[in-house]
Amino acid sequence: MIQLIIAQEAQAPILVQQLLQRSRTEIADSSVARDIIDLLETVLVSKFAQLSREEIQAMFLLSDIKQTRVYQEAKQEGRQEGEVRLVLRLLSKRFGKIGSPQSGSLGDRRIQIINSLTLEQLDNLGDALLDFGNIADLDDWLKSHAKE
Repeated sequence: MIQLIIAQEAQAPILVQQLLQRSRTEIADSSVARDIIDLLETVLVSKFAQLSREEIQAMFLLSDIKQTRVYQEAKQEGRQEGEVRLVLRLLSKRFGKIGSPQSGSLGDRRIQIINSLTLEQLDNLGDALLDFGNIADLDDWLKSHAKE
């Protein structure tokens, strides 16, 4: 690990692969191995702040990338963003274009609340919106569920 900290950028991918291989062969506890991968990732992010997430991930094997905290967080964020987009599209189809001045449009405040919902809340809203008859039903749902 110390070698990685003092290594030049060109040497880092080779050292990362060596450390990953050693962790796979020498460490039986998978949670400890995951901690080592997280530590490697932290060192790389700190040492090579100028590199993009993709460049850092390229230093890991695909199976190792999927275990990193950055990958898990990015996956979660991507899923949440996708859910938000889907719910907003469905609501705008049902109640009018987002941000349009028409009566019944979603409006910035509703969009802001929807953007702050958890994945579970977004799933629940996606189910509930099928039963909404008007925009007031959405407001009622947001009031009762958004603060959970």
